[in-house]
Amino acid sequence: MPSHMNDRLLWLCLGVSLFFAVRGIVTDLRQVRDLTEIKHVEKEDKMISEGTEDALKLDTLLKLSESTSYDLRAAALRIIAERSTKGETRDLLLRDLASTNTERRSKALSAMYFLVSNRSLSRTSVCARLKDPPTYNALVDCLCNFLNEHTEETSTTVSPILPKTRPLEEKKALGTLNLVLPENVPAALEAGVVSRWLSKYPFPCALSEPSRRQDVVILMKTWWSDDTLMSSIFSTLSSHPEGTKQLRKYGLMGSMIEENDQDDDDSDIWMVDGDDTAGSSRVPGRRLRERSAEEQAVRRRRREAMVLSDGGRPLGHDDIIQLPISE
Repeated sequence: MPSHMNDRLLWLCLGVSLFFAVRGIVTDLRQVRDLTEIKHVEKEDKMISEGTEDALKLDTLLKLSESTSYDLRAAALRIIAERSTKGETRDLLLRDLASTNTERRSKALSAMYFLVSNRSLSRTSVCARLKDPPTYNALVDCLCNFLNEHTEETSTTVSPILPKTRPLEEKKALGTLNLVLPENVPAALEAGVVSRWLSKYPFPCALSEPSRRQDVVILMKTWWSDDTLMSSIFSTLSSHPEGTKQLRKYGLMGSMIEENDQDDDDSDIWMVDGDDTAGSSRVPGRRLRERSAEEQAVRRRRREAMVLSDGGRPLGHDDIIQLPISE
């Protein structure tokens, strides 16, 4: 009799254990299903996030930007940048950038350079808001204002392209233009980057006697290491058809024939595979070769010549029409 009671008790305990085990497994499976379920609440989360960002005060954002957490710093800077490039705040930034007040311009220029150069903002909509004509107008105004400040020597470098009187703040403006120029060259040209600014820039080669103003583009290529930012700006402009057209129009770039002649003139300033060099290097103390009056006349006649041919035969002297030589 006792053995039968023990068996019943054992089966009862086993049944209860199986019941709770099955129930626990079912509960765990439901939790796994809930945790792995994909819920479409992105829009709601985004609305909550935007509302939270708009509610944050500037003082709070500044404190968050100094946090030891990288994510908090990045998020705070992104929110500040977003606010700085929207609405009235953006208009104020561009107005200060073009201001003649040096203190306001300096602060706006620092902010502008941060907005276009910070890598954490490259994938946001911040940079996209700084590619329109008002931005380039303000930046060109800023650069033009620096022209009047080329009064004191700030450098001892002797260069045909780098002026000794460049204001220290101008370098930051050049860096900003260098970053945004490739994004919208037509807008920059329309704003007057060549007509209002570069055409009046005090390049040493343009102020020398005799002036080499039309050789600025060529000198930017050969002396690029003297002024890498300005050389990069000229490279971007000269790579654009309308940019090349304006550089020629305002006398910073000669005709194609003149450029080929200039290449011939500078052919003796390079050493290739020299005994003490690896590759090519510029010979120090370069000088221009003086041309005789007769050679100058020949070159002038060559530029004034017109070549006519139907393309069906080799060119001859009969195909070349040029103005009569005046004695």
